[in-house]
Amino acid sequence: MARIMYSPAHKKNVTRETDPYLPKKTAPSVSVCPECRAICRNKRWHLDEKEFAALTRKKGGGAARRRCPACRKIADGFIAGVVTIRGGFAREHREEIRNLVRNEEKRAMGFNPLARIIRLTEHEDGFEVSTTAEKLAQRIGREVRKACSGTLTYKWSEDSKLLRVNWVREA
Repeated sequence: MARIMYSPAHKKNVTRETDPYLPKKTAPSVSVCPECRAICRNKRWHLDEKEFAALTRKKGGGAARRRCPACRKIADGFIAGVVTIRGGFAREHREEIRNLVRNEEKRAMGFNPLARIIRLTEHEDGFEVSTTAEKLAQRIGREVRKACSGTLTYKWSEDSKLLRVNWVREA
């Protein structure tokens, strides 16, 4: 039977405004990220290839080019979530779990294009996934537990935007 253990550190006293990667002042009405091709309109980032192509084709009156917060976090290595997957089962099913993690990232990007995987590091007994968003780390942990059972624990940081998710299953 799978177990889930939560370790909330009081009510989160970290607000959105403390995220250094979100702009403090109003940006141009429309901007595009040249790295991931995300579009920002009215302070909301979204993905749309057709709109991106149309905006970048316009000369002069198109969209401003600026990197999105997720691309900046990836470049700076700013981690908001860490998922540790380990145990005998993880060693034996490494490829399937890695595909599950990548698929969950794609699914999450449909809701929030700023939720991305920064890196996936392999270890002897499993691997570690670093993400740009706490919610993505939580989703990855939940999906791995649903697909593979095991023990899942969440640990939220009290003073910063960081979530540690640990999943373990021995053979």
